[in-house]
Amino acid sequence: MRSLETSSFRLSLQTLLRNKSAFVGTIIVILYFVDALVMEVYPKLFGITQPNSLVENFSSPLPLPPSFSHPLGTTAYGIDLLTSILKAIKFDLAYSLAVVLSGAALGVIIGVISGYVGGALDEFLMRITDIVFSIPYLVLALAVGFVIGRTYTSMVLALAIVWWPLYARYGRALTLSIKTLPYVDSARLYGMNGFKILLKHVIPNVLPPVFVQISLDLGTIMPTFSTLSFIGFIPNANLPELGFLTTLGLNYIQTAPWTVIFPGLAITVFSLAANLMGEGLRDVFDPRRRSE
Repeated sequence: MRSLETSSFRLSLQTLLRNKSAFVGTIIVILYFVDALVMEVYPKLFGITQPNSLVENFSSPLPLPPSFSHPLGTTAYGIDLLTSILKAIKFDLAYSLAVVLSGAALGVIIGVISGYVGGALDEFLMRITDIVFSIPYLVLALAVGFVIGRTYTSMVLALAIVWWPLYARYGRALTLSIKTLPYVDSARLYGMNGFKILLKHVIPNVLPPVFVQISLDLGTIMPTFSTLSFIGFIPNANLPELGFLTTLGLNYIQTAPWTVIFPGLAITVFSLAANLMGEGLRDVFDPRRRSE
């Protein structure tokens, strides 16, 4: 059994390595996670003593260009961009994960139950899903935000509320496909009850494609969250956040373009890397794309 697991892991790694862009994307995403972990556990490793707030320098409040002491330059109020971006990655990544994982968990539960049980329950759940899915998610998130409050925590909740329909439909489609497979029919013939079939055969085969979708959605949610902060929908009290950092540099975009370029680049790089990683994971989890 251990030899079989080792062989499967080796094959998965080889599949990922064959896709160079996916491998690079995975490394970049890992680096973002490492930065977030360091910022949470031991920020002094990067020489940062205040990881949860932006440090202003009113002795030199105007943006300074990149230099040895400030590798990415400074933005408004003398805030160092490099350390601020390192701090902000933790918050943006945490918010994005909270939205995607909570939305995926709720959606997959609804989708799997809907597809597996079928009948009137399936019809009822899918009609609710279609109603929510028909509304542009950003518009609905803004509406929910106005109702429950314009804070980072409330926006995580708002985005999670509007994000689950995608996973509900995806989970249902996968469940409908899986429950008709021969080994599921065999399990029924051997007398395995429906709940055990669901836990042992359906859910384990639904999760790998869902993980691929989660990695792709991370590349969508982070720019969305940053956009809400950028347009001022979420009031910011000096919290390190990539959208807010971009906003700080808007007044200097012509004289100090680095104040907008570097925070925006941090968002763009992660979004691209997450999508590349998702494509690589799709190759890993899809048996048709794997070969010895």
